[in-house]
Amino acid sequence: MGGFGSGGWRDRGASHCEHLHRVDLAYMNRNGLLRPYMAGSLSWSRGGEQTGRINYTVLPDVLRLTYRYKSYGDSEWTPIAEEFAFSWTPTAFGGQRRWLLCPGCRRRCRILYGGKRFRCRKCHRLVYESQYEAPWQRTLTRAQNIRQRLGGSGSLDDLFPPKPKGMHRKTYQRLETEDEEAQARWAWLMLNWLCRYQS
Repeated sequence: MGGFGSGGWRDRGASHCEHLHRVDLAYMNRNGLLRPYMAGSLSWSRGGEQTGRINYTVLPDVLRLTYRYKSYGDSEWTPIAEEFAFSWTPTAFGGQRRWLLCPGCRRRCRILYGGKRFRCRKCHRLVYESQYEAPWQRTLTRAQNIRQRLGGSGSLDDLFPPKPKGMHRKTYQRLETEDEEAQARWAWLMLNWLCRYQS
């Protein structure tokens, strides 16, 4: 399967969520991939080249994942099949939100991260790259992410993106306010950083 798992994440010293393959329940739901008895595959790529692939089957109460894994230095692939139970919690307006139960800790999670086994962020002891960013970098990243979510380039030099079709006006206005606050905080943090650097 296209090099998936060639070299364990622990062997490479990866400790950030962004470095690992992931199965995201929200992504699957948005793309209509969680209908009962649906089967297919998910793949990942970097720089235009596929880095991994995994097969999935949606059953009424579980998500089944099948893939192959090879540790660094091994010559043989190991086939792996795992099932992740669904869990539901009520939402504010009478609906239900679906979660996955991590087999490692039995916690509810939205995202499973790959390695020899797919597990939650806590089981893999992962951190987000943003936790290592300086405060001004985190603030800048927040504003860029908002703009990209709305279909913009992410550049603060561009005008704030228009409201996407189908997005509630209240949500759009909240994001616009968050963008303004993030930019104001970024400018303040940068000014303080420059003053310290020049003194």
